[in-house]
Amino acid sequence: MKKTFEEQVKEAKAERLQYRIVRDAVFIVLGIFFLILSIFSAQKDKEKEIKKNKTTTITTTIKKTK
Repeated sequence: MKKTFEEQVKEAKAERLQYRIVRDAVFIVLGIFFLILSIFSAQKDKEKEIKKNKTTTITTTIKKTK
């Protein structure tokens, strides 16, 4: 069964559209993955900076002797 040129063009366009959709979906998923990765990385860096800048206060009590 031979396909006409128009049918072949329609199939090629449909196939090309399908590949574009898959490609775009992959790039969106990768983009979301790297966004989440950068958020976690920034959060860890912030926690390290807070720990680095955190100061501790030590209080002592002196008992007087008679």
